Order: sequence, then structure tokens, then C-alpha cells
Amino acid sequence: MRQVSVNGLAGLYSTYNSPTVAVASAQLIKGASTATTGMDPEGSAGASMNIETKRATDEEINKIGFGWYSNNRLQETFDFGRRFGANNEWGVRVSGKYRDGDTARHDYDEMNKELAIGADYRGDALRVGLDYMYSKRDTDGGRARLQDLQNLAYTVPVAPNGKTNLNPHWLEQTTEDETVMGTFEYDLPYGMMLSGGLGHMESRYSGAFGQITSPKQNGEFEVSGIRGIDFRSRTTSGNLKLQGDFEAGAISHNWNLAFDSVIRQRDHDQSSKTNGKIKGGTIYAPNFAQLKNFDLTANTQGVDSKLSANSLAFADTLGFVENTVRLTLGGRFQWIKQQDKKAGTEVKADRFSPMVTLAYVPNPDLVLYGNYLEDLEPGNIDVETGEMNSPRVSKQIEVGVRKNWDNWLTTTLSAYEIRRPGIIRGNKAALKAQAGKEHGKERNRGIELNTYASVLNNTLRPSLGLTYNQAKVFDFPTYADVITDGVQVTSPRWMAKANVEWDTPFVANLTLNAALQYYGKSYQDSTANYRLPSYTTVDFGAKYVVKVADKQTLTLRGGVENAFNKHYWQVQRGQYDRSFAVLGMPRTYWANMEYSF
Repeated sequence: MRQVSVNGLAGLYSTYNSPTVAVASAQLIKGASTATTGMDPEGSAGASMNIETKRATDEEINKIGFGWYSNNRLQETFDFGRRFGANNEWGVRVSGKYRDGDTARHDYDEMNKELAIGADYRGDALRVGLDYMYSKRDTDGGRARLQDLQNLAYTVPVAPNGKTNLNPHWLEQTTEDETVMGTFEYDLPYGMMLSGGLGHMESRYSGAFGQITSPKQNGEFEVSGIRGIDFRSRTTSGNLKLQGDFEAGAISHNWNLAFDSVIRQRDHDQSSKTNGKIKGGTIYAPNFAQLKNFDLTANTQGVDSKLSANSLAFADTLGFVENTVRLTLGGRFQWIKQQDKKAGTEVKADRFSPMVTLAYVPNPDLVLYGNYLEDLEPGNIDVETGEMNSPRVSKQIEVGVRKNWDNWLTTTLSAYEIRRPGIIRGNKAALKAQAGKEHGKERNRGIELNTYASVLNNTLRPSLGLTYNQAKVFDFPTYADVITDGVQVTSPRWMAKANVEWDTPFVANLTLNAALQYYGKSYQDSTANYRLPSYTTVDFGAKYVVKVADKQTLTLRGGVENAFNKHYWQVQRGQYDRSFAVLGMPRTYWANMEYSF
């Protein structure tokens, strides 16, 4: 998922990395979310997330940590927070992480550096936050991807041991992000609040990579398309929001008006040639050929573009019958400008995305709801004519129910349908004139069940999530410019996740946990001739808290991921219904300790 906001500002979370030290909490919005968050600059559809950064608390925060991850990665962390002033109105929080060493995969090592600084002011009416975030990740070896499995006339070979590295060690990548932002909230008369923010992020992704195309049935493979890259992007994001509530007779209103703006500039360089192929032996015993006459210098302009998305959103939740019936009406109007500086073209488009939700809440423990939402993705540019298609629109309908059972069990059940148009690639002569045009559709239709429980005086906390998803394509243009009907590739019909935490009665302050993830079978081609197998992974962990002194604690954590060392392909679906697979990581052990004082 790429559609991630930070403190309500879109596009300011790392595109190629997943830093965590700045994160205090995260809110996931499932399904279409353009009406609430705006269009994502990376063209994501289906879900969004907002991350809230850490803030100093009234109690002092002093934490240092040390960790170990197999095979030989060491990690150091720190987290400090203070509040100052007569009423603790000023606060500073500083967090960091450094991790370096060999992963559980042969010839795959990584280095991670993260730093987050958050300062805030909280007054009676005004609250202000300032954040600085930095992250860098270097990898050698990396995770190789099997490319375009939909082209194979046979089933992909059985996955090897996850310790196997399908990339030569000299293929390395570096991601680096630096972000600054400021946000505020101000309480106005009549129950209104004005809020907003402004931020900027500089990102870089550099190094070299290759892909595995057409692995043979016996496991023999080659790494091809090897090129050097230097991808840079600059993102500026801002918003301004006014919200409030009032009552008009028997109807309550909870409304908000928001303006959002996101500007992303991309400057992508790459090596002038793809350097052919190198033989890798078999996926079960890789033996890479010698590197000869390879030029990985990123000296050729690939992309030089700028995307601007300005939008105005309005929503009003009307409460009827003592607020037991809640109707939300709203939407977002967006003005989009896309520039291709390499081709010297500039095009514009606009679109309104409606939002309608209806909820019936007869009591605090029961909610029945339904909604209609839309997602937007940037339109494609025709380099020759400069024409940009209207933004691609995905449409979602959902109905569901949430029930709390006597404060020990919560269940949610929902049914949904999401439709998204296909886009013609236009590489074949017969379809070249229609390149970038919409054609056909993909459809996801399914049911989700989630349960969360707290039993035995909240000492046992199990949860279960189950999804049935029917993913199909109709009259859909593929990467090979073939119009097809069938299943969406690499899209499991069944998925399940189960977790449990147990505060043990036999050892005080000891918590045991376990997690299970199941991904059902899927297909590497839309005609469902070749099946990708299902797989299940299981994790175990434990936490033990030792009270050292009055305000000093030592927290010990440990665990094992993929405990039974399952060998599996982690499937991925690409644009134009392309079929990819990445080798799942092997059994991985980890342990850390955190001292709080």
C-alpha cells in the first residue's frame, strides 16, 4: 500500500522504505479513500493509512534498547521525551534506530538508520507540532523478483529454501528520505476548529537491480535487465481544514471543509543499457556468472515529471432519530496538472469523487452501515500528443455490521465490491492508437469477517480475520496487449490471519503470543491454467517485564518468524495484470531488550 499520510499530510511517508521510529499510531482506511484523503501521487487504489508521529508525554520518557536478529544483525534504539513550561505546554521527543548486519538469507545484508525529532506546543486553544524525520537503508543482495510469470507455459518451479539468494551480492540498493513538516489546530468559537499543515520530503532510491524472467521448469534461471538507477523525488504537501458541529431542530450536523495540495517532482536517471543477462544456475543452488563489461552508471534521463493535485472536500454527517441514523454526504473535487518535462508537455484534468455513507446505531454496541466511495489515480500521458486521460476512477460499494458482545467480543462482517477500469498499454501496432485509454475492468467482490476477544479477565486476547475475495477481469488489456477475461493473477480467493496474546498465570509479567497467516492458492495467468500454491506461516513470541526500581523497568522480548521454515513464493500483482513472485524469508530469530528509566 502506497497511499500513506503523515499527520494528515499526503505523500510524506517513504515510498521505498518503511521507517518506524517516528510512528506513534496508524489509522487504516480500507477501500476507496479519495474523498477523505485525496488522490495519491503514486497512483494507489484500494486503501490508505494515516500515521501520527510521536509526542512527549507528561511523564518523562527515557528508553534505550539493544536487539539481535538472525543471522547477525545488531540493533540499537533510543527514545527520549520531555515537557516544559508552567503547564507542560512545550514538548520535545527524540527517537532513533541503527541496525546493521547479515540477514537470515545468504549474501543478503542491510543497514538501517532512522532519526525522528518531534516538538510541540499545546495551549488552551492552540496546538502546534513540528517534525523532522530521516531514514536510510542500504541492502546488498536484496530480494529478487520472478518477473511476468503470466508468460510461462508451465507452473513456476517449487520455491527453494528462503535462505537462498536469487540475486548476486553486488546488486545493492540505497533508499534515503528526509522530511520536515509543521501542523496546527486552533479552537474557534461555536464549537469549530481550524487545522492544517505544510511539509516537504526529499527522497532518493539508487543502486542497481535486475529481474528473473522465464525461470525454467527445472529451476534454471537468469538475471536480466540489470541497470543502474538513481531515482529522486521531491514532495510538498499542505492542507487546511475547518470543522464543527451544530443542531438544526431534530437533526445534528458534524461537518468539515478541507483544502489539500500535493506536488511531487520526479527525476529518474538510469544506465543507458540494461547490460544483458547473467546465468544464475538453478534457484535451488544459485551460481552466478562472472560480471563482464557491465556499466551501472545512471547517466540517462528516464523520467522528469511533475504532478500537482489540488482538491477541495466537503462532508456533513447528519444525525436523525436521536443520532441513531447517521447519513454522511460529501465528496472531493480535484484539479490535476501533470507535466512531462522530458517531452515538453503539460496537461490538465479534473474530477469530482462523491462519498455517501449510511449507518444505523440503535445502541453503542451495534452498528449497521453501507457506503459508496470512489478512488482516483493519475491519468496516463501520451508522449506524442501530450494528451492525458482523465484520472482513472475506482468505484466501491460496501455494507457491513459491527457488534460488541458484553465487552468481551467484537465482531465485524462486511461485503464489498470494487471496480477499476483497465488501461491499454499500446505496445502492439493494433492498439498503439489507444495507448493509455481505458478498456474493460477488474472487479474484486468479497466478504470480510474479523473478531477480537478479551477473556479470562483480559489475560487472553485472541483475534481472527478471514477474507473471501473473488478477483476477476473482464475485457481487460494485459501487459502483452491481449484483451482477456478471467481471474486476476496472484490474487488468492481465501486469506486468513489469527493472533493470540496470553498473560500467563504461572509467571507474573510474562506474555506469550503467536500469529498465523494463510494465503490461499492463486494463479499466475488470467486463464487459470497454472496455479500458485497456498502457504501458511506461523510466528511465536514472548515478552517479560522486570521492575528494576521505582521508575525503572527492563522489557525483554524475543520471537521467531516463519517458525516452521515454510518455503513459499510471496505473490504480487502488477499493473496490466502482471504476475510476480518474491521468495519468502526463511525462519528468522530475534531478541531485544529495552531499559526504561
